Amino acid sequence: MGGTGTIDPVQTSLTTYARIALAVYVLALAVVLFQPTPEIASGTVLGVDDLLVRFGFPEAWVAPGRVEFVLNALMFAPVPFLGAWVFPGLRWTDWVAYTFLASSAVELTQGVLLSARSAQFVDIVANTLGGVIGAGVIAIVVALLPGAAWLPRQRT
Repeated sequence: MGGTGTIDPVQTSLTTYARIALAVYVLALAVVLFQPTPEIASGTVLGVDDLLVRFGFPEAWVAPGRVEFVLNALMFAPVPFLGAWVFPGLRWTDWVAYTFLASSAVELTQGVLLSARSAQFVDIVANTLGGVIGAGVIAIVVALLPGAAWLPRQRT
């Protein structure tokens, strides 16, 4: 709603697109995270590792464990970024907490229900870092462009 009580069509459209994008992204994320076997995750890590080595990155920098950590962080970053348009009343700190809780639930599920998967605390740390990145990016954009009508209005 604008200051005059009218609905802002730009904000409404962006919110609709963000809802669709967030739903599709979370569904795709769930498919990857709750696969009964780790082939998709392991294959992705090894593929990115191989690609980075071919692009000239030193092998010490792109060891599979490091690549996995970065990919885990990047995997969760879009959730708070898109979520800021869907739930504009949440602060960046709320998103970080929700990312931590969701990541903990994923790892618990993998550890208890998916015997071929392994639950690792480092994944919770990486995923939460991704939440910090996504929430931080949207907080920075909102701070740098405070008058932009297309940005979500977050609590401070």
